[in-house]
Order: sequence, then C-alpha cells, then structure tokens
Amino acid sequence: MSNPPKANEIPLCIAIADPVRDSRIETTLTKAGYEVVAFKSAREIWENFEWRRPRYIITDRKFREEFTGLDLCRGVRERFLLPYVYIHVLGALQEAKDIDEVLDAGANDYSVKPVNPAQLRARVRVGLRWLRYIDSITQPATTAVPVTSQPVISPHVSA
Repeated sequence: MSNPPKANEIPLCIAIADPVRDSRIETTLTKAGYEVVAFKSAREIWENFEWRRPRYIITDRKFREEFTGLDLCRGVRERFLLPYVYIHVLGALQEAKDIDEVLDAGANDYSVKPVNPAQLRARVRVGLRWLRYIDSITQPATTAVPVTSQPVISPHVSA
C-alpha cells in the first residue's frame, strides 16, 4: 500500500470570486499544511497555465466575468491530458442537473458553498491520492523488475 500524499507535495491553486471566502479557504488549507497559490479568477489561472501549470485546482463555478470555472475545466480537459490536473469546483447550486453540468465540463469534484473546512480538507486528501495514483500509472517505472535466472519449466503433459 502506498503512503498517503503529503500535504505539501502539490501546490493547490485556488480561484474564489469572493475575497473573504477566498481568505477563509486559503487559511484553512494553509493551516492544514498545503501550499496555496491564490488567483483572482479562473481566467487568471488559465492565462498563467503555461508557465505555472497547476496539478490541483479549486475554483468557483462562476465569476463576474464571462470566463467561468466550467470554461477552465473544459479548456484543461481539451488541451492538457498529462500530467493530470485535478479540478474541484465550488458552487451555490445543488440540483442534480447543475452538478451534472459541472462534472460533464471536466471537474473531478463539486462542493456546495459554503464549504465545511473539514470536508474541504478531506476532499483535497482524496484528490491528492487520485493524482498520485494517476502519476503511478502514467510515469515510467523507476525501479527495474528483476529477471529470474532460472529457466521456466513447463510441466510435462502426457497424452
């Protein structure tokens, strides 16, 4: 069994529309030992994606501008397969059709606002475990598998 992901192994990029809520989420995650990189909007994450490609994103579903968290999800899924990016969307809507829309856009997780701090920390741990798993199956093995020096002997089958 693999070790649980360390809190600081992957920076968490967050884009929350409300500065007060942004501060609370950032504080919650920082106190839990995560490195948090805050952006003002989903568009700002997208515009900086090439030079600071995040692995874990927490974004609001909607912003005052036209570019939304769903646009970010779609763009990431269309253009960047690997390394995999885990996307957690926060929103006020809780009807099944709204949640389906978020997940269909490419999000891995959705939480209804306001987010419970303990639940947020737990969901981040799950997301980081998921990223470690994806990395383990997509990156080349770093250890060689020993080849046995014994010949393979087939059992004799009598007719």
